[in-house]
Amino acid sequence: MKKDKNLTSSEKIAARTESFFAKNAKLLAIIGIIVVVLCVVIAVVSVTSNSSRDKIATATYNLEQDYYNLLVMDETSDEYNTASSEFIASADAIIAEAKTGDYASLKAKYLLGLYYYNTEDWTNALSYFEQVVNEGGDTYLVSLSMMNAAASAENAGDTDTALSYYNRVWDTYAAEAPESPKALFNSARIYEQTGDTGLAVATYSQLRDEFTTSEYAALAEARLLVLE
Repeated sequence: MKKDKNLTSSEKIAARTESFFAKNAKLLAIIGIIVVVLCVVIAVVSVTSNSSRDKIATATYNLEQDYYNLLVMDETSDEYNTASSEFIASADAIIAEAKTGDYASLKAKYLLGLYYYNTEDWTNALSYFEQVVNEGGDTYLVSLSMMNAAASAENAGDTDTALSYYNRVWDTYAAEAPESPKALFNSARIYEQTGDTGLAVATYSQLRDEFTTSEYAALAEARLLVLE
């Protein structure tokens, strides 16, 4: 006891620390091993996750290139049929692997929409574009998909759905989306075709006033000369 009393505070702390490590050496060794194992697991998971993301990103890039290659192929050839099947399979694989709402999933669905649009399969085209609209959040693919969904519906003879998507572009993005002038023009065009001249004139006028430098504003002005 006297010997302990003669120790300084620092010396007492050092002695207690040394005693603690001596008494708990096995426990500390086990804890050390656990920490090392956890660090290794975290590193492996991180590398695996990054590798998976890189793989999906590469597959998505290749899918887009495959789509562009399809556009220049002879649609009556065996080569085109084979490439089409591979394109669809690749897109489905990306959608299955990526999370819903991830860019890879959205881009694969968007490209499938374009593929089916070009083959005049309006039902499948509309379905994929609608999925992008519903899952895409604030990505640029949403406004594009709204326009393509509208065009798909219109080609299928569903003018009500087409009109709702054209109007949705303006209602959602106003003047911020590059597609807005075209959306307004198509809305006005449908109003005109269905005999709703008042809404057609109002929409053409809005387009002319909101987008004075747009080519669609010039087209709207030409229609107003006829309708007013």
